[in-house]
Amino acid sequence: MEYNNNNMISYRQKCVDFGVQANKFLLTKTDKVEIEKMRIEQIGVVGGSQWLYKNINKNMKNGIFDPFFLREHCNLYSWRETFFDTHFAGNSWFTVESDQYGEEEEDYFSWDDPFTRFITIPVQLTLHFDSVLALATARIEPELQWLKSQVYFTNDEILGNEAESKYKLETMISDLNEPEIVIPEGSLMGHSLRDHYDQVNLSFSDVAHIIVEVYQKGPKKLEELAIKAILKNQMSIKQLPPAIQKKVVHGMYAIKDSTPKNIT
Repeated sequence: MEYNNNNMISYRQKCVDFGVQANKFLLTKTDKVEIEKMRIEQIGVVGGSQWLYKNINKNMKNGIFDPFFLREHCNLYSWRETFFDTHFAGNSWFTVESDQYGEEEEDYFSWDDPFTRFITIPVQLTLHFDSVLALATARIEPELQWLKSQVYFTNDEILGNEAESKYKLETMISDLNEPEIVIPEGSLMGHSLRDHYDQVNLSFSDVAHIIVEVYQKGPKKLEELAIKAILKNQMSIKQLPPAIQKKVVHGMYAIKDSTPKNIT
């Protein structure tokens, strides 16, 4: 329990307590049939493979970047973002600042503030999308319908940044087009793109895969397409040459490699 200097429960804590209790109630009213429909729709978004959907869902929860199914991860993230904005439109949800942002001020973050969306929505689309679906499909009595316009979501700036950098295509493109040294507004200190990619746990090979995906002008290597087919069909890689097995684990590209010919 969080208290202010007067030993009173803080406004932030009151908001959190209300949100947690309201969510608990809504989660007892979920529509399982509707949730299953949404799961099937998501499977369709990634090409109809239930295995691939489960794998992407697990990757998003664990912050794993999969270079061979980059496009499918982005497609699912985009679908979930549209779902969130459709079912939690306008001022129907809220979040509050955490200790990450200091303790001197108590802010009730506004849903339409870009920073609020950045620290909240990506975390919900990746780590907590099961709960997002359950809250969105909750069926409650008309007199309690107002609770669905007071949904509470947690936030995390670090995880939000990592999720967007790995699964949101628009952010990937924006990152690639940033100047070499980025100076945040109001700051005297900058950071390099290398620092950024280190912070979000993307390797050289991962970034190279993003570049190829974004600026692709021709078909990918047959080798890469073959690896993707092997993975999608859940075939063993033990019989593959060691060099190919290494690429399955670490990606197609290394610093010593030449620039791929199929990019602009």
